[in-house]
Amino acid sequence: MRDATTGHMIKHQRERQGMSTTGLATQAGCTTRHIELIEQGKRTPSLPLLRQISAVLGVRTAVLLGESPRDSHEPGRPQVADIERAIFTYRTLSTDLEPPDVEQVAERVTAARDAWFGSPNKYTILMRTLPALISDAEGLLLNTPEGEARRVACKVAADVYILARGVLKHLSRVDLAHLAADRAMRMAEESEDALMIAWAHWNLGQGMLSDDMHDIAYDVARHGMESLEPALADGDDRHLSVFGGLHLLASIAMTRAGDDDGARELLRGPAYALAQRVDEQRPMTGLFFGPMNVAIHMVSVESEMRQPEAAIRLADEIDLTRVVSVERRTSHLCQVARACEDVGDDAASLVHLLRIERECPEELDHKGLLRDMVSALARRARPSWAPEVRYLAERHKIFI
Repeated sequence: MRDATTGHMIKHQRERQGMSTTGLATQAGCTTRHIELIEQGKRTPSLPLLRQISAVLGVRTAVLLGESPRDSHEPGRPQVADIERAIFTYRTLSTDLEPPDVEQVAERVTAARDAWFGSPNKYTILMRTLPALISDAEGLLLNTPEGEARRVACKVAADVYILARGVLKHLSRVDLAHLAADRAMRMAEESEDALMIAWAHWNLGQGMLSDDMHDIAYDVARHGMESLEPALADGDDRHLSVFGGLHLLASIAMTRAGDDDGARELLRGPAYALAQRVDEQRPMTGLFFGPMNVAIHMVSVESEMRQPEAAIRLADEIDLTRVVSVERRTSHLCQVARACEDVGDDAASLVHLLRIERECPEELDHKGLLRDMVSALARRARPSWAPEVRYLAERHKIFI
């Protein structure tokens, strides 16, 4: 279990700087009472507000979310420390071990990615499989000479680290996610494959967004578009998906930089036009792009603008049964649950939290803000539905 809630971390950082709740609220653009409720664990901040609070306090958002994921209730289950060890100790691999086979590693990373995007037990599976995948990906590079075989090995290794970055981000290890994104970028460049290089740009930009570096994320997105555009004429749905994904990345970065109108225009114009050309039911492995995903990003943009009513209105038009990725569905539901909380509709927020649990129970075991939401919701629950949220908290060992 995490040692402290996000509210406790905000209070700790505020008091370290001798700042009052009124001072923090004034600079963050909310009421003093709202800050007090957040610090008391009775409200959870939306991500845009949390980023504003972190900017006022002069710390990264990751600092306010940065506790390690809780220990598993399952004895002997591997934890994120095994992934960390693989990332930092791969060069100590024994030379007596048989070198990994590139095709086998490629098949394993595809299976791991399918589990990450499609399994309700994705954290269990990935924390078990990622350490060996990382070690074997590095082993490929250590044992493959220069030439075409080396370029293929670099593509597979980049693929492993792109997957690792996403997993580590969800496990609140932004430090390791940055390292994984950097390795993916370097290996993609060495592969000399235009599609892989552009995908690594998308991956790197996502890492920058996770650590509040929206200006850098936008630059990375634009550079990725420029690098891939010449290959679009002879490309296929994979190229269009990555190109479109870079547009979505840029739209979020623009919103966080304050260019709300530009973000909306990018989504409704170029991004949506690209989405019409992609078969959404046959997505590129690991990157889901199409009209439905553009619609989900429109909800994200309104949430980033701190417009929860608009986000909910747009979300009402989205049929999640048409979204093939469990990971994408739960991320969207999390955003809608926060928007419902922001407008004071706690019952609707609970409904979305229960939908997340139905889709992927492990999300509530590992995502700090979700756990904070459940805890805060339970503390202010009305008698008519209080038992439901308390049972939800008990199922996931969430402190109330």
